[in-house]
Amino acid sequence: MKNLDVEECCKGDSVKLKQLKELSEYLKIISDVNRLQILCLLKKGERCVCNIHEPLGLPQNLTSHHLKALREVGLVLARREGKWIHYRVNSDRINYFTNLYNLIVSGGEYEDQGIGAGMCQLQEAGG
Repeated sequence: MKNLDVEECCKGDSVKLKQLKELSEYLKIISDVNRLQILCLLKKGERCVCNIHEPLGLPQNLTSHHLKALREVGLVLARREGKWIHYRVNSDRINYFTNLYNLIVSGGEYEDQGIGAGMCQLQEAGG
């Protein structure tokens, strides 16, 4: 089997190798079910870590670890208020990755869908 040259594969596309690497890192980060659940909670509004780990039944230190990973790729923003840190979804960054994925994989057009509401609705329905 011949090795595929990524640069050659994407030649003519508006996607750069840097963007492919960013998308790869993003997909690694969101491949964890706990991180997806955190994003679903934050989609409903800003929360401090105690209001994230309790509903998910996760230890606070593990929740903080997942929040750090989500922050590193820009999916979650943080705001300090006294001793509390409040987290919220970075919709612009999620839209960026959603559109980049769509462009690379399906050659689709830009769609502003935010966080994949369908996934979160399934979870809320007990799925």
